[in-house]
Parts: sequence; structure tokens; C-alpha cells
Amino acid sequence: MKKSLFALAAVGAFTGAAQAQSSVTVYGILDAGYIGSSRAIVTGATAGTTTKTTTSAFGQSAETTSRLGFRGTEDLGGGMRSFFTVELGLTPQNGNLSGSSNAKDTYQNTMNNGGTAVDNRQSFVGVGKKGIGQFALGRQYTPVFNAGAATSPGQYNNIVGDVFYAGGASGMGSDAAGYAGGSGSSLAFTNRASNALTVQTDRFAGLQLSGMYAMLNQDVSNTGTAGGNKNWNGWGLGADFRWQKLIVTAAYQSFKTLNTYAVSSSALDTNFGAGVTSSQQMSTTSCTTNATCTTTNLSPASNRSDKQSMVGAVYDFGILKAYAQWVGRKIQEDTASTGITAGEQLNRTAQQIGVRGNITPTIEYWGSIGNGRMKATAGAATLNFTGYQLGSNYYLSKRTNMYAIYGQSQTSSSSMITGAGSRASQYALGVRHTF
Repeated sequence: MKKSLFALAAVGAFTGAAQAQSSVTVYGILDAGYIGSSRAIVTGATAGTTTKTTTSAFGQSAETTSRLGFRGTEDLGGGMRSFFTVELGLTPQNGNLSGSSNAKDTYQNTMNNGGTAVDNRQSFVGVGKKGIGQFALGRQYTPVFNAGAATSPGQYNNIVGDVFYAGGASGMGSDAAGYAGGSGSSLAFTNRASNALTVQTDRFAGLQLSGMYAMLNQDVSNTGTAGGNKNWNGWGLGADFRWQKLIVTAAYQSFKTLNTYAVSSSALDTNFGAGVTSSQQMSTTSCTTNATCTTTNLSPASNRSDKQSMVGAVYDFGILKAYAQWVGRKIQEDTASTGITAGEQLNRTAQQIGVRGNITPTIEYWGSIGNGRMKATAGAATLNFTGYQLGSNYYLSKRTNMYAIYGQSQTSSSSMITGAGSRASQYALGVRHTF
């Protein structure tokens, strides 16, 4: 009898230990409130047309994008562990709990979102070893995104005015033709990469290094409309150094899109996606040099590189934290195709400073101001932009806060070019709960 009791106790202890070795955490953010915006977008050049829009609504995700996540780890022994993350976007303002549109990165002509019933913000699995580092595979944040998040005075909120991070709810357009001035989600840098392998070291003497390689390559041995190479890949490096009250980050990433033949937009892979805009489509009369075309809705042959870099720093003075950031992006057409000249470039640079601190233990404030420039080699067009932002949090608890944010952005130029004189302002009052 005693042996049976001892055996049962041993089995119970072993089971408890095994359960303790692995864990799954459910987490999330719900952010909703009142959002008002006013924008005036100039769409012409010398005799430009100005379109004014005023919006007032109970909206979502002004301070932080709403999400639902599942995070798990398992102790593999010997200092090793496995881990995973699945994070879905939430849309509490309307009838869709989640889901995303087929929104492209305008410059890479690749997909930012899944265009499915569930918005896949992140989903990856990996293995790590204590004292060395980790690697992971799946859809993940890029090195520039991670490095910028550590030095962002506005903590990547979605209100207009932050010239470093281009939030999706900015109130200004995000495409190149509109010269949004830093307020489109695909304008400043690439936030996430699908089909990505990432590596990250542990922190040694305050320094942590990271790297990324993303790849989606396809070679079809067919000289028709579906033939040739349809490739997208990218790589990046990041560094994060922390010493006492100082944080310094830097990152670089480069992406390349290669389609050697014009292909039907409906037949493209997820990363090349449907939804190509009319300016990026080719008709049957203009693609004879690329392929034998039988459809009027085509993505043109392209060879486009996209280089992005940033540096940032934070210093904690005790009464407040001071922030500084710089970001640059260069998109280049590497080869000529219909309507495109080899070597055409679009360059965007922006710099920003800011502060963040507490008035009382429950009242937090921040502010930022910055400027930048967009320059296109085609037509030697140059556009300057400025932006600023003010915000405050009132914490009802560690997990719940009320917020108020105001931001403004505008563009200008020494000559009347498309987008000069565009401006936008936006404000939000809301509640955010983390769990």
C-alpha cells in the first residue's frame, strides 16, 4: 500500500514538473475611442486640386493597434527552449472581429496584409539557448521596426504627426503620388516580413544583435504569361546597445522584388498579391516585350530594390526621457520596363526628437517634432514635410488608461509640385486596456 502511495505521489510530482516546463499565455490590447481628423490633399501640380475631408467617428487603435495574441514556451532542458507567437489584429469598431484588406506595400508591390478573414500580425516558431540566442521562422517584425520601437517617443501610435513611424490611421494618404509626408503605413519602412528567418543574440555587455532573411522565390519554366522569375526577398541587421540610462539602436534592411515577366495579378502569390493599382497595371498592347499576354489586368515586369535604415537614441534624465531618431528609405527601379526608366529613385529621409515623462505617477505625457524630405529623380521633384504630436495617458490601473492625442502634419516645396500644400490634423480621446 505504501509503495502504491509513493508511486502515485511520484507520478503526480513528475506530471506537475512536466506541466511547469511549458506554458501558454493569452494576451491582447483593446483600444477604442473618439477620433477626429481634418485633411486637405493637393493632387495637382501648378494648378493643383485640393480635396478637403473632415472625419468624426468612434474609432479604434489610436494609441495602440488592438490585437489578440497567444505566446508559448517549452523548456527543452540544458538551457534550451522552444517558443511560438500567434498574434491577430482586432477591429472593435465594426462588425469584423478581425481580418484585413489586400493592402500592398506601394513601393515593393508586395502584400503587407493577408487579405483574409483573420489579420495575421505575427505568427512564428523558434528555438533558443540561454547564453547564446535564438532563431525563429514565420511572419515577424523587421529589424528597423524593432529598433525604432525602442526609441519611439510616441510608442508607435497611429495618429498623424510622427514623421518617423507612419501610422495607418494618420488621416493622410499613404501612396507616393500623394506625398503623404510620413503618415502612411508603408511609407517610412517595412513593418513586417512574411517568409522570414530571424536570429537574435543574448545581450552581452549591453549589446544585442539581430538579423533577418526573408525569401519567397519562384521560377516557372514557361515563356508565357506565368513564366520566368517571380521573386521577393530581403535581409536586415539590427543592433541594440544599453548602458545605464542610455539606449542606442541602429538597423538596416534591404528588399528586392523581381518579376521577369508580366503576370496576371489574380495569379500572383500572397506576397505579390492581387489588388494592383491602375497605374501599375499593363494592358495587352503594352506588354508584348515582356510576355505573350492574354489578359488586361497584369502586374508589369519589375526589378525593384528597397533599402531602409535608421538610428535612434534614448536617454533617461530621471524627470523625463529624451528621444532622437533618423530614418531613410531609397526605392530604385533597377531595370527598365514599360513606362519605367532604369535607375529611377524615390528617396525619403526624416528626423525627429521627442520627450516622454510623468507629471504624477498616474499621468504620463509625451511630445515629438520632426521634419523630412521626399525626392524623386523623375522630374527632380522634391517635397518637404513637417509634423508634431502631443499626447497624455491617465492610468486608472496598470492595465487600463485613458488617453488624449493630437497631431499635425503638412507638406511644402520651393516649386508647385504634386502634393505641395497638403496638410492634416488629427486628435483622439479613448480608452486602452491590456490583458
